[in-house]
Amino acid sequence: MALYKRGGVWHYDFAMDGRRYRGTTKETVSSKARMIEAKLMQEAKQRKLTVQRRTLTLAEFSKRFLVWVESTRLEAESKEYYRSGWRMLAKTPISGMRLAHVTTDEAEALRFDHSPANANRALRTLRRMLGKAAEWGVIAAAPRIKLMKEYGRSALIDAEAEFKLLAVAKQPLQDVLTLILDSGMRPGEVFQMRWEDIAWDSGMIFIPRGKTKLSRRYIPMSERVTKALHIRRKGMTEGWVFPSDSVTGHVTTVAKAFEEARAAAGLSKEIVLYSARHTFATKVMGATGNLSLVMRALGHTNAQTAMIYQHPSLETVRTVVNENHGPMLSRHNSRHTAVM
Repeated sequence: MALYKRGGVWHYDFAMDGRRYRGTTKETVSSKARMIEAKLMQEAKQRKLTVQRRTLTLAEFSKRFLVWVESTRLEAESKEYYRSGWRMLAKTPISGMRLAHVTTDEAEALRFDHSPANANRALRTLRRMLGKAAEWGVIAAAPRIKLMKEYGRSALIDAEAEFKLLAVAKQPLQDVLTLILDSGMRPGEVFQMRWEDIAWDSGMIFIPRGKTKLSRRYIPMSERVTKALHIRRKGMTEGWVFPSDSVTGHVTTVAKAFEEARAAAGLSKEIVLYSARHTFATKVMGATGNLSLVMRALGHTNAQTAMIYQHPSLETVRTVVNENHGPMLSRHNSRHTAVM
């Protein structure tokens, strides 16, 4: 809040609810200028209250937001991310709040089950919803939504866990999981596979689009992937590999099926579908030591991102330490024998 003089006339300049108000009072006397400024501020407050009374609840606004999500050029995986995020928000008290009443503190008070990454799915959705509400003029400004700190996924699907999962997984989860384990493809890339993009002669899967510029790539098929796709193919030469009755025409998630399979297999909740992609990257890096090759397979543009997906075995550390201790241990044993 400030008054300043320019050309002998007093001007006002103040901000309210993220909006700036400034102009001339047309007064040369400061006391009269302050009265005009106070009146303008009161009018601004009244407009704010009127807007707050008119704004929709988060649940009411979600209908418009989800229609927008479906109409955008977002990848199917991103669309499902926001749909899933809203389903989480819909179960909280904040869904019944008016948009103008949602604050940073209200968002920080939200609690969600499972990992920080899971909570951030809801928080990112809330942030995007409020951002669109401000962009569309439904609220004056969007509050800052803080995300939880993520420490990354460390769980891998070892041979035993893989056997247990595939033994209880129903279709299409069984084929989806096999594809990710053997190709490192993103779940969204698997869901959007088309028969036209499979080169049977060369044993390659072509991914025409994705999250990064290197997502457009060829992926080699393992023997069990080839076998699984041949069984699923049933003479098809075009169309979705994983068709469904959804709006997109293809499967967009197997989250529920994975949770059921994980529970039936008696595995930790730390293991998620994306763990299969991490497992693939770790195995390929361990076998080849070729980071560039791993980046190409994953469709990554930088090494730092690719390294997140790799969880080298600590057995390597044990081996190095033991090898270095070998000569020293031999000398120690010799001296020990001599003393005896």
